[in-house]
Amino acid sequence: LDSTEQHAHRLRLLHPILTNEELTAIKHMDYRGWKTQTIDITYDKAEDGPGLTAALDRICAEASQAISKGYSLLVLSDRNISAERVPVSALLATGAVHHHLVRHHDRTRIGLVLETGEAREVHHHCLLAGYGVDAINPYLAFEALWQAQRDGKLPGEHFDDNGKIVAAYRKGVAKGMLKVMAKMGISTLQSYKGAQIFEAVGLADEVINRCFAGTPSRIQGVGFNVLAQETLRRHELGYPSRQQVRLPV
Repeated sequence: LDSTEQHAHRLRLLHPILTNEELTAIKHMDYRGWKTQTIDITYDKAEDGPGLTAALDRICAEASQAISKGYSLLVLSDRNISAERVPVSALLATGAVHHHLVRHHDRTRIGLVLETGEAREVHHHCLLAGYGVDAINPYLAFEALWQAQRDGKLPGEHFDDNGKIVAAYRKGVAKGMLKVMAKMGISTLQSYKGAQIFEAVGLADEVINRCFAGTPSRIQGVGFNVLAQETLRRHELGYPSRQQVRLPV
């Protein structure tokens, strides 16, 4: 239990929200034996309903394989989303991997980073941190803000370049997360991470036991089959298979 030089081998992040540049640096890191494995958290649309649970099985298996191969960080990424690839919910994927590694006594051996287009609000980031993620890159939130700036919807004198927009977003998210933690009497992100201080509403035990073990779910609710159908329905809105249901641009 003595403190040694080995305990100083840690990656210190100044903010839980990563910029695109910071995430790229982490993905390509190869320093003092630190390497990063990227895991795709999308699955083939042709797999239909069973594809969700099969994808969770694959993601968890790849996480364990990364640890056995000596990787120090995992990046769960939904960047491969397309008309043929459906993204697993970022929270489901995070919770499934976190608890899978906890059950196998491997969670402290690897860092967990999320690259997602799903997270955008303070509550989303709080949930992800509360269920074990170490850092988040909300790339679609950045893209939406940059598009708003190009469309003249942001005051130009304050947000005249992409860097200022990202900095303002990160500052706002940080203040929001601190406010949420303060209401719970928690003062540090380290204490909040993985604490699971939430109660589920409308989730069946099969989902809770696999992805959110220990979280109360008093009224039960939907299982993986319904979640898979909702995921496919949401994907259809973004990548409609029929021209008649395509949303106006």
